[in-house]
Amino acid sequence: MASVVRFGIIGTGGMGQGHCNMTASIPEAQLTAICDIDPATAKCVSEKFGVPAFAKHTELIKSGLCDAVIIATPHPVRPAIAVDCMKAGLHVLSEKPLAEKVSAADTMIAAANATGVAFAVMFQRRTEPALAKAIEIVRGGQLGRLFRRTMISPEYRSQAYYDSGTWRATWSGEGGGVSMNQSPHILDLFILLGGMPCEVYGRMEIKLHRIEVEDLAEGMLTYPDGGHGYLYCSTNEAGPGQMIEIFGDQGKLLYRNGALTLYRFEPSVTEYTRTATGMWGGPQCTEVPVEINEAACGHGVITRNFARHILHGEPLLTPGEEGLASLELANALWLSASQGKPVTLPISRRAYDAFLEKKRKASTFQKGEVRVQRVTDPQHVI
Repeated sequence: MASVVRFGIIGTGGMGQGHCNMTASIPEAQLTAICDIDPATAKCVSEKFGVPAFAKHTELIKSGLCDAVIIATPHPVRPAIAVDCMKAGLHVLSEKPLAEKVSAADTMIAAANATGVAFAVMFQRRTEPALAKAIEIVRGGQLGRLFRRTMISPEYRSQAYYDSGTWRATWSGEGGGVSMNQSPHILDLFILLGGMPCEVYGRMEIKLHRIEVEDLAEGMLTYPDGGHGYLYCSTNEAGPGQMIEIFGDQGKLLYRNGALTLYRFEPSVTEYTRTATGMWGGPQCTEVPVEINEAACGHGVITRNFARHILHGEPLLTPGEEGLASLELANALWLSASQGKPVTLPISRRAYDAFLEKKRKASTFQKGEVRVQRVTDPQHVI
């Protein structure tokens, strides 16, 4: 039985080079090949890590050097690469988002199911101790019936960021803006905590940057349990402020800038509302201490879990099919905004594909000067 998984990294720009570095710290992983369409980048990364480089993912597949791949290309090309790898028997760990549209992500999930290979998505924020505890609290029923879910997410980016690649913030190269590229992690956590809405009323806007996709996204949400929600994400807003708040009948949970606060209502809101005889006042609201256990977190935890799943059957922390929900929510925001009315989930794949194709065909956007920078975000723990 193999003791390590031989990894190939497909796409060695900013995140891809981070993944190359990361594999060296994982006992169950070994970097054995890389692939990049840019010859200079491929040569540089190949020499740095001492592994063969390939210009095409099909060449990497045929080499026989890999058991699994991490796909860190721009997201619109990930599905085709993933499906080719899966059909060849290679396990696939995809960066987020899986694709730019849910119909393409569907093909990845179907291929994984048909071939039986391991498939995971890089949602490393699920491993953060405070967020793991928040998920435990909500799923344990401590909040009771959920009435409101709110998400606010500043995801600041400069114009230089958008000008660092020809594909960034374009309909052809990205298929969306902040909802597509900067917010999938927080959208994933928002869905894990609050569930998936059944109706979305979205609004998209370009406020500050010279791009053709949104730098601001917001949505009013309706849930199957009758609850409501609101989300807002923007690459215009600097500083701290990332927040998820879940309000339930028995308590309220607030995640803000890495800190977790839990409040308990006694009696429940529903009971107090129905039985109180006084005109003023409300249920007693008490802050409940939250014990958060320290644990390793970040990209390396997900990749090691993926390798151990392949070698030892360890349950996946971030199964690939769970990458669909946040993408569907992002697609729903744009589909609703384009129609000027709420849309129901799951969204019509045909309707969204038609919307995206129309946007791409109608695009006349011309980027200004592009200064290519393939640098890993220093905020990421790799």
